[in-house]
Amino acid sequence: MRLKQQVQEDERGGMFMKEKGIRCLPWIVLSVFMLFMLPMVDYVCADVSVDHVKELMDEGWALEGKMHVDLANLDKAIAVHEEALSLAPGNEEAMWRLGEVIFKKSEETRDEKKRKAMLERTVALSEQALAVNPKSVGGLYWAGTAYARLADMSHLFSAAKQIKQSKAYLHQAIHTDPNHRLSILSGVILAKIYSESPWPLKDMDKASGLALWSVGKDPNLTFASLTLGKINLETGQKDAARKLLQRCLDTKHPTYIWDAVLYDWPEAKKVLAGIK
Repeated sequence: MRLKQQVQEDERGGMFMKEKGIRCLPWIVLSVFMLFMLPMVDYVCADVSVDHVKELMDEGWALEGKMHVDLANLDKAIAVHEEALSLAPGNEEAMWRLGEVIFKKSEETRDEKKRKAMLERTVALSEQALAVNPKSVGGLYWAGTAYARLADMSHLFSAAKQIKQSKAYLHQAIHTDPNHRLSILSGVILAKIYSESPWPLKDMDKASGLALWSVGKDPNLTFASLTLGKINLETGQKDAARKLLQRCLDTKHPTYIWDAVLYDWPEAKKVLAGIK
């Protein structure tokens, strides 16, 4: 009797365990499914985040391209790029693109203290980008350009150090990728540095060569035509200067319409009118 009872109890226990196992099976399957799905969910989320950051940077670039229509677009662009960088704090391009728009904003800021702070932030963001990617042409260009602007605002000793750093970054940008749009602009900034700096930094041959190289690389870059025209004027080549300044004004499809409208065309008209 006792043996029979034991067998019955074992059978009931087995049935209970079997039923329990059946009841648990869906949860086990679901758990395994979730373990496989979690990495996929993370991947999808990461992919969506990357796409959104790119969309924000494209939006910021579009707003920057309308700065000649309304300078308030620069503030909107800064806000968009700030958001992109907050979503991707390690994104090299998000860093220097924010620095780029802040630099553009500084060009329209008359308060010297605020302007200097903006330029220093452009340097900081660009150098952060270079810490992530030492070959970042955007980081090199905007760090070099901001240092050149800071030199314009500094005393002689500080300016010499800043110009040295600016030249190093800009030359490195050209060396890294001579076909990059910002490398071509690096050539123009270097041409201005060599032509406008006092002795012993002044070197009109280097200035002319760099400006000529930039014009050849991008015939629609009004900044390059303007700069080469001014260099030719300074070296006594008035006819060549007139042609280049007029070329700047006649450019139908400027690479950067906002720079042409706000800066290059007004200056070209002024310099051309002053040629005797």
